[in-house]
Amino acid sequence: MNKREVVIAGAGKIGRGYLAELFQEGGYHLTFLVHNPEQTEALNRQGRYTIFRGSEDEKSVEEVVISNYDAFCTVTQQEECIKAMCNTNYVMLPIYPGACADLGKMLAEAINLRAQQQPEQTLDIYLCVNFLQATKTLRQCIEPFLVPPAMEYYRDKVGIIETLVGRLCVAPTPEMMKKDPLSISAGYGSALSADQEAIKGEVPPGVRIVLLDRLPARFTYKIWSTNMRHFGLSLYGDYLGYTYVREAANDEYVQKCVKDRANREAIHGVAAEFGLTDEEVSSDFGRDPWPTWANPASNDGFARVVADMRRKLSKSDRVIGPALACLKGGKIPYFLSAIAALAMIYDNPEDVTCVQLHNVLNKEGVFGVLREFSGLSEEIPQEKQLMELIEAQYIALNR
Repeated sequence: MNKREVVIAGAGKIGRGYLAELFQEGGYHLTFLVHNPEQTEALNRQGRYTIFRGSEDEKSVEEVVISNYDAFCTVTQQEECIKAMCNTNYVMLPIYPGACADLGKMLAEAINLRAQQQPEQTLDIYLCVNFLQATKTLRQCIEPFLVPPAMEYYRDKVGIIETLVGRLCVAPTPEMMKKDPLSISAGYGSALSADQEAIKGEVPPGVRIVLLDRLPARFTYKIWSTNMRHFGLSLYGDYLGYTYVREAANDEYVQKCVKDRANREAIHGVAAEFGLTDEEVSSDFGRDPWPTWANPASNDGFARVVADMRRKLSKSDRVIGPALACLKGGKIPYFLSAIAALAMIYDNPEDVTCVQLHNVLNKEGVFGVLREFSGLSEEIPQEKQLMELIEAQYIALNR
């Protein structure tokens, strides 16, 4: 097979604003699998859309038009979605954790068919996500639906590859929407980094994919350092009364607290977790995303970045994860704990998980939130120490 066909299962900002451009540049026909029927219809009706993308120096905005695609709805057109997965060697998954169950089942049906119809062809599934243990989660959603004859094919020919998404994509400005209602606003971000050890077939020819070693450590760095900084600067920005992420990113106090000090703690946590030195992590694991967040052309707000507190305050995620690892590595996570405290001060009545957090906070205090949202326990000494530190920060910051 190895035709220049790619399925992008997820038509959100990363799927349409990053992956689509990478594969279009390589001459691929794109097939989007879209959850929302109205969005599916709009994509097919318009037949093209615009990415307003930052230039490499992040000082100007370039327009990239995406075309030559089909779109099928995962709710109303499951047969077409499964067929599309059968007709490609590459499926990209830019998804949230909640989408794994439905897409995992469809992938299983496609794998069952491929095992019968084209057992020599590989299927590489690239996970383009922002949550830890993604491979394990997806496998748990695929494997229960595989028929026994497909298990050998699944083991030998199906790769599940974790990646590092190198581009920030956000909601377009009103001016962009006026020009193209399907538009996406994005930073520069060129190549997609992928785990070289997990690939079963050929790397997609013509697509800017960089193969890396030590990807588990690199991916953890992305969550604990890059995503932590984005989350942290948004919380500080809201706390200081700003409206946009770019405003917070240009504040020297926020830079000192998040870009510098909290990030040092996160780097130490990654190093401690994977047996590396702080210098190795700092010099080898990724570029600085701060210029993208500070881009004056971006109107990205805090609500999108901070949304989903249950995931973002969970035990292994962007704040609590590196804070615990930092403690285990012998360093006090002072600035990381401040970000966790600011998450409890942040208030957005339109965010369900934020409302839930404040309900718990009002009844059970900071420790109650950390027990329910983060899974921390006073019975474990280091976890209790972190809980006490976050509570102290909350009291100091809650003016």
